[in-house]
Amino acid sequence: MAIADPPGWDVVPCWTTIQTVGHGGSPYAEWIVALKAYSNRSAHAAGDHAPRIFWYPPLTIPLLRVLAFFPGWFLLPLYCFAVAAGLLLQLKAGFRMASQDERRWLIFLLPFAVFFPGLLSDDIILSGNVAYVLYGLVLAAAISGWERNKWLLFYLAVLLASIFKTPMLTLLAFPILVGKRQWAQACITGAIGSILFAMQPLLWPAQFHEFLELVRMQFDEGHDFGFGPSGLLGKLLWDLKKPYSPGITIAYLAWAVALGTLLLAISFRVRRNPDLREMWIPIALVGTLLMDPRITEYGIAPLTIPLLLIAWRVLRLAMDISAQWRAGGQPILTTSPLEMAALSSLKTGRPDLALLLAGLGWFVAINVIAGTGEAWRPTALAVLLLLFSLSLWTLHHASRPRNNPGRGALRE
Repeated sequence: MAIADPPGWDVVPCWTTIQTVGHGGSPYAEWIVALKAYSNRSAHAAGDHAPRIFWYPPLTIPLLRVLAFFPGWFLLPLYCFAVAAGLLLQLKAGFRMASQDERRWLIFLLPFAVFFPGLLSDDIILSGNVAYVLYGLVLAAAISGWERNKWLLFYLAVLLASIFKTPMLTLLAFPILVGKRQWAQACITGAIGSILFAMQPLLWPAQFHEFLELVRMQFDEGHDFGFGPSGLLGKLLWDLKKPYSPGITIAYLAWAVALGTLLLAISFRVRRNPDLREMWIPIALVGTLLMDPRITEYGIAPLTIPLLLIAWRVLRLAMDISAQWRAGGQPILTTSPLEMAALSSLKTGRPDLALLLAGLGWFVAINVIAGTGEAWRPTALAVLLLLFSLSLWTLHHASRPRNNPGRGALRE
């Protein structure tokens, strides 16, 4: 992959900007010039795209000045180590979401998650985007949150991440969904993050103006809206040469409100049934990431293991129901993942190979579809929405009352 597509395409503009700031220049001026030059070209070759740019907020300027003191031969290996560590922390967090039975086979699949972000093959790990570091810190800090309801490190990690990517403040919904009494702390953290962003035009007025101009140009020329529902709408409007604002803002707010309301309603139901908590954590994380206003390839990399767990639990439930029907009985309604595992262990005969092959075939099919033309992003959104919807089905099935004749046999 590294040979076919030289790595570090997100690192190069960062290193160029570090050198520019070190010589006293603006971190945004040269990128505005580059985008204007791209826009003024009379024609673009097939597959041509806008140049990669540095478009992090001015709050990162002090860090750039510090980094400018160090040579590239020192910074590059250090940063590669940080990206690798961030990836490992993401995998660790996903592994901790699995049950003990699931961890027996999941340990062997962890390396493959590097090459299948969001379950779709992609080389985004080679980009070197800082999101791998930021999501690694956030998810590693979240482990003590969902296990012991200690969220301080998570809030600090989200604040740090918001300095580079302000939309990551939407991650503050996660402790509200899976923690206990986290509304006040999450709101305070969100307010601090908003203040940090709002103070930037006062501290760096010229640079902040250039930053906003660069963001506008990146959307106009690079049309990189992400692949969330509002992002795909923005891309569609751009392709139709229609104004994308304020349409995508309205679409995002409607989506976020609807999704947030649904997640809150489910979280209240989960709190009344602690047996559902293990199933709920990866679902809540997927729902939280779906509220990001700009979902990207590296933004769904942290969801690879949670999506794999959801897909496996959906398939396992389907196989359990199929086994019951093939045995001539009604499907047993379970209320916890532990009972689902127990039911699987009590089954006689082979599992439903047709369903198992169907699951594997679906995985191959989505990767074949995603590898054709511009289909990766819409396919990624379709996978996210499909697995999120199916995860709600498994959660609903597990929460149904056990009023059936199979309960006594299961208990025995």
